[in-house]
Amino acid sequence: MTKKWNEEDSRWLKANFARMDVQNLSHALGFPLVEVEGRIRQLKLVHDAAAPKKAPASMREAVRELSAARKDYEKAIELFHKRKLDDAAGRFEDILAKHPDEKEIVDRSRMYLAACRNGKNHDANPTDPDELYHAAVFEKNRGNVERALELVKKGAARRDGDGRLHYLAACCHALAGDSEQAVASLKKAIAVDTQNRIQARLETDLTSLRGTPAFTELVAGA
Repeated sequence: MTKKWNEEDSRWLKANFARMDVQNLSHALGFPLVEVEGRIRQLKLVHDAAAPKKAPASMREAVRELSAARKDYEKAIELFHKRKLDDAAGRFEDILAKHPDEKEIVDRSRMYLAACRNGKNHDANPTDPDELYHAAVFEKNRGNVERALELVKKGAARRDGDGRLHYLAACCHALAGDSEQAVASLKKAIAVDTQNRIQARLETDLTSLRGTPAFTELVAGA
């Protein structure tokens, strides 16, 4: 039986039009793309670039939004690790604009965006903790793990409670093959910010730790 358009569909379309593209609207509503486009014209809906982003209309929409944000973030991170800093910066900027309500992803995107910009204007002798952190990220991603760890230690000496530095140290130690120090640093990072536990599950720099009892226990939250 063919689904018929009703007033509830119109209300939902009005509520979500500003925050989804037409293809996703069509998929969510269960109507052909051409029909949804026709309803948009009929309802005289237009995008307002200055309008604030509407909140998800349902839990399903919230989950879909988070999934989209994570995919965008993963693409940006991939570019960052490939040292395509201009492209990565553009992706992180898009995330800030498209997914402002996803606090964890937005915070990390701001951090990596700063690292992209810092990498292009690299200071060989940084002193500020934030500069040290971004310089360490820069060195790690160019394969100079030893130099990255030196910068991380300098930064930790000035701001030991910075979870970013402990997390970065964990990545560097893992890349250097020192699993014991990597786990110890990751434990400190998670103690400062539990979101680091979630990030660690997906972190490619920590691949060498996967399958070890200490890492498995740590990221599981035990």
